[in-house]
Amino acid sequence: MKYKLLLLAMCAVSFAFGQTNYRISNYSLAVKGSSNLHDWTSNAKEVRANGSFTFVAGALKSVDALYVEIPVKSIKSEKGSIMDNKTYDALKADRFGNITYKLGKITSLTKKGDGYDINATGSLSIAGVTNNIDMYVKAKVGADGSITFSGSKKIKMTEYQIKPPTALLGTLTTGDDVEIVFQVTLK
Repeated sequence: MKYKLLLLAMCAVSFAFGQTNYRISNYSLAVKGSSNLHDWTSNAKEVRANGSFTFVAGALKSVDALYVEIPVKSIKSEKGSIMDNKTYDALKADRFGNITYKLGKITSLTKKGDGYDINATGSLSIAGVTNNIDMYVKAKVGADGSITFSGSKKIKMTEYQIKPPTALLGTLTTGDDVEIVFQVTLK
């Protein structure tokens, strides 16, 4: 009898504080930058992600794990294959095929209106270099139980030992600053 009560209590706690595993269902991810001639945008055509979240009475209480992976060769420019190849060379795509982000910890999770403001730290790996970064994202829980994270992060290519690409014998130079703009839905 004592064990049945303990099992029942554990099931009740599990239901009330349910931790659920999620996989990506929708995404948009763009890398934006500039050059001495024009601004540019490249879009990721493939993003893989999964996470684990805890809900209490339908409210998001914690982000327990989050992992995002972008295959470098899925990043395509609006400027065409010449820029794509420069991007792949700069990102050392043949040696380091993926850009990854792994959540370290949530430093704050605050309910705001119909969503959440989240501050987090994690590790971002690009071209074989991993740096710890701070990120601010907005999250919204959908009626279907999905979670959509949106935000942006500015980084410098040189922080990842990436030499900003050049073209036309060096007359076209890319700026060091890029911005990653994303919206990722997990379900």
